[in-house]
Amino acid sequence: MSAQVSYDPHAQLRALYQVLLSNQDCFDEFKRMLALYDFDPSGVDAEPSDAAGVRLKLNDRIRDWVGEKFVGLSATQMLQWRAIVVEERFNVSLSPWKESNNY
Repeated sequence: MSAQVSYDPHAQLRALYQVLLSNQDCFDEFKRMLALYDFDPSGVDAEPSDAAGVRLKLNDRIRDWVGEKFVGLSATQMLQWRAIVVEERFNVSLSPWKESNNY
């Protein structure tokens, strides 16, 4: 009989958000490590070993912060987080704070 392991990805994401929002040092380290993640998926077929090493280290740090069994960020998730946190790219076309949204 094998034990079935299940996890709630939304709960893990919430835990990560809470840590990043409540602890500036964790956010700063998270951002620094994301900045080190150098991977252009259009240029290669697989994640380079240097990038994979950064991802593994960041996942270990997140596990330390969250204090629970964190499955870890995938390469795709790393690229998404990097775009948002490091490159500050996010969809703001319908931001409630933009004046251009007023019709």
